[in-house]
Amino acid sequence: MYASMHENDALEAARTIAGRRAAQPGSRTDTSALEEQVCAEAGLWELAAARRALDQSRGDASHAVSMLRVWAATQPHVQALPVRPDDVAIVRRLSSAYPRIPGGQWLGMAPELRSRQLDWTDERPTVDTSARTPTVAQAADAPTRAGTPRVRDLIDDAVVLAGAADGDGDDPARAVMTPPFTRANRLALLARGETGALVALAALILGRRQEAVMVELTVGSAVIRVPHPRSGAPCAVAEIPITEVEVVLDADADGRPALVTGWGATLGTVERRAISLALLDAAMQADGDLREPVTLDDQTVIAATDGPATNGFVEHLRLPHYASFAAYLAQVGGEAQ
Repeated sequence: MYASMHENDALEAARTIAGRRAAQPGSRTDTSALEEQVCAEAGLWELAAARRALDQSRGDASHAVSMLRVWAATQPHVQALPVRPDDVAIVRRLSSAYPRIPGGQWLGMAPELRSRQLDWTDERPTVDTSARTPTVAQAADAPTRAGTPRVRDLIDDAVVLAGAADGDGDDPARAVMTPPFTRANRLALLARGETGALVALAALILGRRQEAVMVELTVGSAVIRVPHPRSGAPCAVAEIPITEVEVVLDADADGRPALVTGWGATLGTVERRAISLALLDAAMQADGDLREPVTLDDQTVIAATDGPATNGFVEHLRLPHYASFAAYLAQVGGEAQ
């Protein structure tokens, strides 16, 4: 499927992190993906609390998110240090823009390859939580974000619109944000957005663009550090899975075809969230307030609320788009000269 896909022995520990179950021993229901989604929407990574909130809300994800946010507001806060690129071990890496990328593509735990057939057997694997799971930090030779080139650097001979300046944003859990938003604050707010709404908006964007391609998707495990209360030295206190995506959309540069880059990241491994965030970021940079307003006609509303259809539309960006992207890149490069 991916021309340069290969496996790296150093990914084994990282794959174990990505594949481990959140369910307790003997549990018959694996809700780990839903727990990750609730944590991402709450802006808090605590799977045990998310599992309890889902249980008390009878599986109502929206109510569980509210419960988790209220609980988090009552807890003491410690300011974490910025995550360094060499603290992010890469578990999975894909590009649908280029078949061969520096460092290669790593399939890892591939959600797109899971069976969609309902299994009626009663045999379900149990989880042995007594065994200590190896962490990514233990794999000294695991690939890191710092040592992995960005795929976006391969784009040349094309007009790429300059994005908004990067910078530190505010924490939505601790600050009241009002418009107009900086790009950092907008991304922070969207990163806690409801997954279904993000996917629906992203699907609407895809339906209105000439070209959209996922330049790079990485799933990694990030080491979180806080200053030691006495010495101030950085201390690793947690390891959290994160998903990061960069996409490009078609754009207009003074009447000429161009590209705009969008970026999105989310806690956990629900990849459609990160893909949707990147699409929204790119569209809002290209169009400001999304120059084509969303018309709430029957067709639009029905299409946006069809979960399987919108999820598939957004997630299909993980598949190779090498030929179409090369053709559009040639068009953009030709117009630029």
